[in-house]
Amino acid sequence: MYDYPLFQEKPLIPTRDAQHEMDELSLDLWRVKEILEQGYDCSGSKRSKNIIEKCLFRKNKEMRVVAALVEFNQGEFWRIIHVGKTGGH
Repeated sequence: MYDYPLFQEKPLIPTRDAQHEMDELSLDLWRVKEILEQGYDCSGSKRSKNIIEKCLFRKNKEMRVVAALVEFNQGEFWRIIHVGKTGGH
């Protein structure tokens, strides 16, 4: 079983698309957790109350993570739905 990092005491689990984005950016879930914990709210538009969008600047690049709180029969988890980078190369 995979050991998912916890954010707000709930596991972080990426969608297939978000995992692909993470792979392209060479990010793992522990780095995504760091962005969520240390980042600032950077939502460009009003999001549902169960969705958060956090950004963190590193080396002239803004890293962005969008996550949705999902309920299921054994509790809740954070579904990573988007990971991106703006600025720099």
